[in-house]
Amino acid sequence: MKNLLHLFVAVATMMLFVPAVSADWDDDFDSYVLGSGLHGQGNWEGWNNDPAFDAFVSDVQFSSSPHSVAINPTSDIVQPFSETSGEWVMTSWHYIPTGSTGDQYWILCNSYPTAYSEDWSLQLKFESASGNMIIMEGSMAVPIVYDQWIEVKAEINLGTDTQSIYYNGVFLESINWSSGGAIAIGCLDLFSDGGSTIYWDDCSLEVAGALEQTTWGQIKTSL
Repeated sequence: MKNLLHLFVAVATMMLFVPAVSADWDDDFDSYVLGSGLHGQGNWEGWNNDPAFDAFVSDVQFSSSPHSVAINPTSDIVQPFSETSGEWVMTSWHYIPTGSTGDQYWILCNSYPTAYSEDWSLQLKFESASGNMIIMEGSMAVPIVYDQWIEVKAEINLGTDTQSIYYNGVFLESINWSSGGAIAIGCLDLFSDGGSTIYWDDCSLEVAGALEQTTWGQIKTSL
């Protein structure tokens, strides 16, 4: 009983001193009006704040009901960030129909807006001609999984300037993050290079293991 009391006191005390971190972000597109453009909603914008690159809320496919975002041939929709330290996990889910054409991208920039490729930390290219998902900054290519909701994930460590990339729950490779640009997270970019419509849902940027790293280890040593 005494140990349990010590645990409660330690938890309450340590929570008072947990270092402040930036808020997590997520978007499941479910609160937006069906058919509406993302540009100007939820901090989304067309590339360089141009509404010509908009993407639209859809219910044709969804990972979480009732909506996703449809990325059309002209879409280049961006969610800006300003994280400059810490460990983060960026996650999104996508649905690519069989018979899709052209190329689609899931892009993470270390600064935004930008016109230089060295500021693109990660480009996952979904290439219909080869049927592969290609890590443009790395060396891996894996077959695209069609007609299912599939997770892509990047575990980003700004302290070590590295990232680890996953597709459909499988680790692919770890590579440098900044690639000559900034050690920061600048944006998530859902981009179509003329590709036919695909769908994205349940996008998030979360602090990696914040409670365990900042608090729990210290609590255990205090018992």
